[in-house]
Amino acid sequence: MKSASAILASCLFVLFLGSLTSTPASALVVNGLYDQEIAVQSQGNDERLRAYREGLGAVVLKITGAQRWLSNGAVERALRDAQSYVQEVSYSSRTVEGQPTNLISIRFDQALVDGMLRDAGIPVWDRNRPSILLWLTVQNADGSREMIGSDSDHPVVDIIRDFASERGVPILIPMMDLEDRRTLSLDVAWSLDEAAIRRVSARYGADSILGGRVLASPTGELVGMWQFLFRDNVVVFDSLEQDLETFMQAALDRSSAQLAEHFAQASTIGPSNQRITLRVDGVEEIQDYVDLLAYLREFGVVDSLSAAMLDGSSVELDLTLSGTTFLFTEFLSLGRDLLPDEVVNPSADPLVSAAQLDTPRPRLHYRWVR
Repeated sequence: MKSASAILASCLFVLFLGSLTSTPASALVVNGLYDQEIAVQSQGNDERLRAYREGLGAVVLKITGAQRWLSNGAVERALRDAQSYVQEVSYSSRTVEGQPTNLISIRFDQALVDGMLRDAGIPVWDRNRPSILLWLTVQNADGSREMIGSDSDHPVVDIIRDFASERGVPILIPMMDLEDRRTLSLDVAWSLDEAAIRRVSARYGADSILGGRVLASPTGELVGMWQFLFRDNVVVFDSLEQDLETFMQAALDRSSAQLAEHFAQASTIGPSNQRITLRVDGVEEIQDYVDLLAYLREFGVVDSLSAAMLDGSSVELDLTLSGTTFLFTEFLSLGRDLLPDEVVNPSADPLVSAAQLDTPRPRLHYRWVR
């Protein structure tokens, strides 16, 4: 049987078009958050400025995870002056949906964009992001039902793929192989049985689960129900829309915004810009040590790290963070190679962790389990 990491990687390749990378610990790192490609009619100044504004708005949406920030006063001012945030520009042409299209590729300055948002009190979502595993059952016009898999030719797959790419959210579609079908029947999937969906999802190792069902009403409307599972939280909501794209985008937007909000809250628990000590056991070989450092450097919240002590199969590292220690532990919880070795993991209980982390130099204890 494939490992969860191998299954996860195969699903990502199908869905997310290479904009994700896997660290050695299989954390999900989203690249290109500050890059945007916009269709343009010409290379004229007015069209270029329009593309800058549209592109910066798309980038802000990707790195904040919520539509509401686009109406923030500071963001609106930045959009009017979008050219000031541009770092690099290039033009190209290619066929898009059968039509020759001129495109401008814009790279925005990460430091300037992040600085603008943080000055406005708007949290920035790190590029280490939780995945959403999507179980979707569709009732077709003829009354038949199907569960959408990674190789389905249903038009909803393109809608999901586009949303994932545009919003920088790792969305996984299950393989729907024999094991999936044996563990989760059509009727059980349609009923959104929480326990059954959690069981079948375990093999994928995803960080959150979105289960949904959709049918077309006699009047042509799409009626659906959704269940979003993130850790021990369960949110159930319904949808009523006229077209499939709007229907899917609304549910995916709500789920991804909830994840962004969770990590935004994590960035406020405890003091930020701290130095911490991280003790890691289970570092048996030199390659383990190399992989551990490479893994930790993938976290945007880690400014610097250095070895403070080596003791057999244990290592103590000094880390300097750009955010809070609690946010760092939340990102660690998304990985699968560093697990808390003692009950000192603040992500277990935010009320306890806030007190634990309110110290000059927190100490964390984890184990390398790759």
